[in-house]
Amino acid sequence: MDDSERIKGVLDGSIDPSEISGDVALYSMAERIYGREALEAMGVEPPVAPPESGLKVTNGNGGVVIPSSEISVPIEQTTMKKSRRRVLLPFIMFLLLAISSFNVAFGLGTVFPVCEDEVPIQELEFSSSAQLQNNTLFIVWKMTGLNNGSSYTIEWQISENGSSDIVDSDISTWVSHDDPVRFDNRNWYIENPPYSYLSTLYEDGVVVAFSNGSGDSISALSDEFNQTSYCEMNTRLIWT
Repeated sequence: MDDSERIKGVLDGSIDPSEISGDVALYSMAERIYGREALEAMGVEPPVAPPESGLKVTNGNGGVVIPSSEISVPIEQTTMKKSRRRVLLPFIMFLLLAISSFNVAFGLGTVFPVCEDEVPIQELEFSSSAQLQNNTLFIVWKMTGLNNGSSYTIEWQISENGSSDIVDSDISTWVSHDDPVRFDNRNWYIENPPYSYLSTLYEDGVVVAFSNGSGDSISALSDEFNQTSYCEMNTRLIWT
């Protein structure tokens, strides 16, 4: 008897339903044809699947799965790092904003020495003094603000008898070596007063000042100006 006849026998009652209950192939065929509910109404039970063979590996906890605490540790560390960043970044931004605002309003130079003024160079001065005693003319020249390493020359012309007769005309040359101040003096015999003198100061071959007459006078070729502090006028820090 083939499988289809056996299934028909279950329907007409000639075959006991238990004969196909234990057969997986017959039950599957009958289930596709009639449906599981119809088979249950006829008393046909589905076949019981046999237990799986072989050894079953356990985790040593009686089959109970214990959640691992290692997973939560990195999550907590990541959360702490994120919270630190959220606090640190706004603080850094606020600090930079405060520094920039103070620099624009007042200048960092008012608090920190971001600028240092150079030592002002002493201006060159040239003066002379003259005195006549017992027909001897004494002249003293004073020079201040001499540059180190520069060559200087004093050129003079001494006259008598109201500048009609020249008594002497000469020069004196030297190189300044760490001596910003220098004095030079000469004397001449004046036979026919009154006397007069002209003196000129050269720096590296260029006329820079002169002094003449019987009194003190000085004239510089460059205009004088007031030395101002650059750092006091520019306290703001500028990025370029």
